[in-house]
Amino acid sequence: MSNVKKIKIQRALVSVFDKNDLKLLANYFIKNNIEVLSTGGTFNFLKNFNKKLKVIEISKFTNFDEIMDGRVKSLHPKIHSGILAKKNDSRHQSELEKINANYIDLVVVNLYPFEKISQERNSSENECIENIDIGGPTLLRGAAKNFKNVTVLCDPSQYKNFLKHVELNQNTISENFRHECAKVAFEYTSYYESKISNWFNKNTNNFCSKKITLSYNKVADLRYGENPHQKASYFKLNENQFSQVSGKELSYNNIYDSECAIELAQQFTEPSCVILKHGNPCGVAIDSKQENAYQKALECDRTSAFGGIVAFNKMVNIETAKKINKIFTEVVIAPKFSPKSKKILSSKRNLILIEFNNTNEQTRFHLKTTRNFLLVQEKDNKKIKIKELSVKSKIKPKKKSLNDMLFAFTICKYLNSNAIVIVSDLTTIAIGVGQTSRLDSAKIAIDKVKQKLEHKDIVMASDGFFPFPDIVELCSKNQIAGIIQPGGSKNDKDVINAANKHRIPLVFTGTRHFKH
Repeated sequence: MSNVKKIKIQRALVSVFDKNDLKLLANYFIKNNIEVLSTGGTFNFLKNFNKKLKVIEISKFTNFDEIMDGRVKSLHPKIHSGILAKKNDSRHQSELEKINANYIDLVVVNLYPFEKISQERNSSENECIENIDIGGPTLLRGAAKNFKNVTVLCDPSQYKNFLKHVELNQNTISENFRHECAKVAFEYTSYYESKISNWFNKNTNNFCSKKITLSYNKVADLRYGENPHQKASYFKLNENQFSQVSGKELSYNNIYDSECAIELAQQFTEPSCVILKHGNPCGVAIDSKQENAYQKALECDRTSAFGGIVAFNKMVNIETAKKINKIFTEVVIAPKFSPKSKKILSSKRNLILIEFNNTNEQTRFHLKTTRNFLLVQEKDNKKIKIKELSVKSKIKPKKKSLNDMLFAFTICKYLNSNAIVIVSDLTTIAIGVGQTSRLDSAKIAIDKVKQKLEHKDIVMASDGFFPFPDIVELCSKNQIAGIIQPGGSKNDKDVINAANKHRIPLVFTGTRHFKH
């Protein structure tokens, strides 16, 4: 700001919840002989804090007692005139004098804890509604609008910096400082209102209203984004489910990949292991013994697993930790680490260990940005069950093959399309991912199978339908014992005929899992 005009603080309106914060401010008020307007618990605390403190209850100042159980107390012309008046405007000064009001130079307000109350499982609708602050945001917005004349503090984290500023400037505030405080106040009230708006929309059937609000608190800045020349930060979407145990600082890619890996690992009830690289699983397995699940997942693609993310849906044990320690790994994420496994893994200074709350809560929306638009869709949280599958071939798959098919199709959901997954015994044998041709993805996966020892009863899953019978023909030449795909192509009949011709069990899900 070019204009650095300073304004002396003589009168403040204060509504602060924390007693330690109030003590800090009260000492400042006494030292600088500042008159304080307040109400409720803030007034009672300040009144009894020190007799030297000049504190006036708002209802006495306005000659209007609060009504409706405190819903109406600060919403009064004498209050808002003092906040919104321009000090260099003689007409404003005259109008203040007519109503016997005074300038208010400082507004310090904490808002009712709506976000906290609305996120508590046992909170009733009425409790949430009563914690929607009306007067507080109005005071903050008025003070922020009039930042050329008023200083506004909305967050306790600002108080120490404010006190340092007034100490250095003989109880005056520069316009630069006031402008920065106003910016924070509007961010704060916007966030607050968006939480209320989203709460009202939470339990409705409306996918998106005509207007949507995104409200997230920044956790931290990151070293960089996907590449070193890109700036990046991360923001909290849900309550703390993500805790770093040890290792170097998390990167943008670490966070994205870790969340994707653990989400896939949590799709299964048996001990599972997911190894993921650059946003795509490169090995997934289930086994009654976790260390075996890890070993099986690793064997799918050892080359890609190097420097990858490893996720488990159960506590990491010492046997698994010993195996992980033999290969370079970027991140290990699990609900918990046993003390011995934590000791082994944390000995590697750069290996990141993350504990993740094993919750069933799902993120509702998935967002993408383009040059011109924000794209919003419901997140693909659909889980296919065996009873929902439709067998299309004359030959019926064995129960074991059905379980493998469902396992493979679940993995498809977490791969970039076009995705092909080949599985045997609840273990990925090969994966083809991200090709513009589904046939190319299938060829890549089958070529990987050929490089390995012989596997029996292998099945193939595809995230999208087969547009032609060509992949079935390919499968018939490579001992694929079953295929699962969504179906829905105009050439489904030709695909089914090809499966019958080659005696390959063919199952449709009726659901596709494209991921771009």
